[in-house]
Amino acid sequence: MVKKMNKSQFIEELVKQTKRDERDCIIISDCLEKHFFIGKKNKEKTVELLMEKLEVSNEEANEIYEISSNIIASAIKESLKHPFRSKD
Repeated sequence: MVKKMNKSQFIEELVKQTKRDERDCIIISDCLEKHFFIGKKNKEKTVELLMEKLEVSNEEANEIYEISSNIIASAIKESLKHPFRSKD
């Protein structure tokens, strides 16, 4: 059964994959909400915001961005593959 991902599940998955604490992952989620995650200019804006808010290097911010966008893309892909499955 496929579950649709809500914000708290997204943050839990960020904690697992980035190995950062929940506070940092909430900040990451907020940064992603400010800029749509698709598009080169939006990626640059998001990476800059992550660098500022988390006080990390450009390389670390890019890695966090890639992990985050992969989680989102996977959730979207699963939703498209199984559009009529239960939300439970």
